[in-house]
Amino acid sequence: MKKRNDKKAAPGGIVTVSVFLTIILGFGAASIICPDREFSDMENRRLQQAPEFSLQRLRDGTFTSDIEKYMSDQIFLKDQLVGLRTAADRALAKSYLNGVYFGKDGYYLQDFQLNEEMIRKNMGCLTDFAETVKGSAEVSMLLAPNSISVLSEKLPGFTQTDDQRRAVAIAEEMAQDGGFESFFCPLAFMQENEDKDSFYYRTDHHWTDAGARAAYDLFLDSQGKPTVPAPESYKELPGFLGTLYSKAPQTGVRADTVYLPECGEVTVSYISPAGDHQVPAECEEQEGVSWKSGLYAAEPMETKDKYAAIMGGNFALCEIETSADSDESILILKDSYANAVLPYLCRNYRHISLIDLRYYHMEERTVSEYLKEKGIQKVLCIYNIDFLNSDNNFVWLE
Repeated sequence: MKKRNDKKAAPGGIVTVSVFLTIILGFGAASIICPDREFSDMENRRLQQAPEFSLQRLRDGTFTSDIEKYMSDQIFLKDQLVGLRTAADRALAKSYLNGVYFGKDGYYLQDFQLNEEMIRKNMGCLTDFAETVKGSAEVSMLLAPNSISVLSEKLPGFTQTDDQRRAVAIAEEMAQDGGFESFFCPLAFMQENEDKDSFYYRTDHHWTDAGARAAYDLFLDSQGKPTVPAPESYKELPGFLGTLYSKAPQTGVRADTVYLPECGEVTVSYISPAGDHQVPAECEEQEGVSWKSGLYAAEPMETKDKYAAIMGGNFALCEIETSADSDESILILKDSYANAVLPYLCRNYRHISLIDLRYYHMEERTVSEYLKEKGIQKVLCIYNIDFLNSDNNFVWLE
């Protein structure tokens, strides 16, 4: 007779499977039941909302792409899970997570991998624009280096990050050959400066007020212009934990302090308010346009995203009126690094227009049409190297 091989499932295996299924189903149910979040304080960005379905969006792939982003953004306890993963990786002595290196002296350093094709594509868009407006407006560039190049000695050993000097060389050559009035990048100066630790936040990818002011002073000097006088006072915002911390949060991190320099009487109008934040709550409305007095927004000063206190974030098109002695106008084509330079631009220019191509899409006027309409004869592009190396919105210049 054959013996029957009736083995009962091990109780431990049943418990393990049951716990696993309970966790998976529980998280799935919680993600569905809990209200969707619109904004993540941890990540300092708006979260993907439930996308609208259409056959066209299904065919072109945008619906499935948005569904993936939605599921990722709205997962239950996402911030806590990211923190748990960071703790586990740090316990294993890992020095790299989510595109961020854990550097010396508590610095988070964002990885940089050179994308020469993207830099040439984006610089091509900028040089085409410079040629288009040549004769009516001068185009210059202030290219900001990133902390991973300026503070490279703080990187852990055995890193695989690219040198940003090659990116600078490509951008400078194309700017000089492509109709730019001038090009300036303070990478070498910042690398050699004894105060360079103060030029970048520990927990964020932006440069600080000190870094922005040093770079802008050097830019002015390269133009043969006097530097901006030191601010008479600052507003201090302690407790800032930036975007790099959000990618790899952990306990015991030394928070940064954001310094907001006094910049005189300023009025900001949010002409096209599409952006990464809502317009500041203190705004008034006139003829359908939100506007406010002062360069700084109140609400972000009390939140984790204190860098957004400068204007309240990034928006498609803003216009700033200042109390500067000069009556000059300027258009700033920008990323978020330009925000830290704004207090000093407000000292030099009476009229400042800001266009962020990440949000300036399908507008009534192209950038060159806007320049012509406003009679602006000076354009300054303020971008950081990593942005020039990765962003795909420069095509919206025309």
